[in-house]
Amino acid sequence: MRHCDEYIDDETAPRELRAFLARARQPAHGALDASPYPELYADYAGIVVRVTVASRFGDVGITTQLEQDHGYEVRVHVEELKNFRSRP
Repeated sequence: MRHCDEYIDDETAPRELRAFLARARQPAHGALDASPYPELYADYAGIVVRVTVASRFGDVGITTQLEQDHGYEVRVHVEELKNFRSRP
C-alpha cells in the first residue's frame, strides 16, 4: 500500500486528492494557512464518504457524515477509495 504522501506529487493521481493531501499533510495540518481547507469526497464500498484526515502513518480517515469536516469513522488506505471529487 502506498503512503498518502506519495500521491501529492503523483501527476497521475486525481487533482482533488492531491490538493487535499498537500494541505492535510502540511505541518500542523495546514492550520497556519488562511485559505479554505479543500473538501474531498470519494466512494468507499459503494457509498459516498468524506475524507477528513490524512495520517502520518499513510492512511486517511473517512466518514459517511458528509457535512462533518473533522473526525472520522474508519481509516483506510487511499487505494480503497474511488471516484475522488470536491463535491458529494
